[in-house]
Amino acid sequence: MQRIIIFVLMLLVLSPVNREARAASLHEAVQKGNQLVREGKLDDALKTYVDGQIEHSDDPRLKYNIAATQYKMKNYEEAVKGFLDTAATSKDVKLEEQALYNCGNARYRQGKLEEAIEYYKKALGRNPDDRDAKHNLEFVQEELKKRINEAQETAKKQEQQQKQEQNNQQQQQNQEQQQSQQKQQQNQAQQEDKNKQQQQPQQQKEQKQEEQKSAGQEEKKQEPQAGEQQEQQGAQQQNSARAEKKENKSDETQSTPTQARQMTKEEAEQWLSSIEENREKELKNVNLEIEVLRNALHLKQEAAEEGLTTEA
Repeated sequence: MQRIIIFVLMLLVLSPVNREARAASLHEAVQKGNQLVREGKLDDALKTYVDGQIEHSDDPRLKYNIAATQYKMKNYEEAVKGFLDTAATSKDVKLEEQALYNCGNARYRQGKLEEAIEYYKKALGRNPDDRDAKHNLEFVQEELKKRINEAQETAKKQEQQQKQEQNNQQQQQNQEQQQSQQKQQQNQAQQEDKNKQQQQPQQQKEQKQEEQKSAGQEEKKQEPQAGEQQEQQGAQQQNSARAEKKENKSDETQSTPTQARQMTKEEAEQWLSSIEENREKELKNVNLEIEVLRNALHLKQEAAEEGLTTEA
């Protein structure tokens, strides 16, 4: 009984009526999904195609329509997977070529130009007369060249810009260094001027002190010479006074024996007057000698205090 049931089921599967029913179901799913796509109801269309795969899981037309719907929904990665599955399972060369062509379009939309070029070439390998594939291949190749050139130009500009920025930075650093050096030099010059201004009064003071010291030393050197001159003058005056005194005495001695006569009053007064003058002169000479000796003694004391030596 079980074998009979299985056989009946097999007959039902293989019967022409069942095939027609399945074809009608597939046609209905495709037509309904296509209508929803035209209406812009992509989600409903995708669901219709997927539901159609329940009974027709291996049908390449449903796979192609599902991938095309994903492409319209901008789900490019899912679309590429569906188109590749269609190309791998379809026995229709035209459908396979269309699937590869759309893979190229999806990769172009993703910006993967090199992969897009490869899929267009594969599509042309299935159908060399596909004008759209040729056009897109040439267009993407030119676009790739253009983007490569733009990338090179952009890289060149960036490199030039970087060099310019580096040059500007170097110039700025050089200017900052020059300004810093100039500022340091100015500060140094100002500091030197300030130090000179501060040192000038001190130098002038030291110079003045040095001049005063030199003048003092010169005066001290001259003072012993003046003292010696005074001593010499005093000694000369003393010698002159003594010589004059001796001459006066000699004159008196020589005149006394010859004068036998008595002095008159006038002569006596003159003689007394001369004696008085001689006495005053001798007294002055003595005082002068005393003063000279005092000065000499004073100079010796000062010289001793200053660490100098002089002759008395």
